Amino acid sequence: MWKIITHLLTGKDNQTWDLGRVSWSVSTLAILANHWYLNIFKDAKVSSADLALALSAICAAHGAALGLKAKTEPEPGGNQS
Repeated sequence: MWKIITHLLTGKDNQTWDLGRVSWSVSTLAILANHWYLNIFKDAKVSSADLALALSAICAAHGAALGLKAKTEPEPGGNQS
């Protein structure tokens, strides 16, 4: 399981932690946890449309950020060109 998480949260070389990917996953988990908390414990029914809007905003922003910095990722094997 740790190998899968590491693979998802590191850059091309699978060794360097990628702040954008870590931020993306933490933001997504925070939105889901908040939705769960509000619906279960606070009885504030948050609609699925609101959840979808929040998740799509997170995905769009972080996806654009990762796309912009794609050329700066270290190459596998440590070869920088």
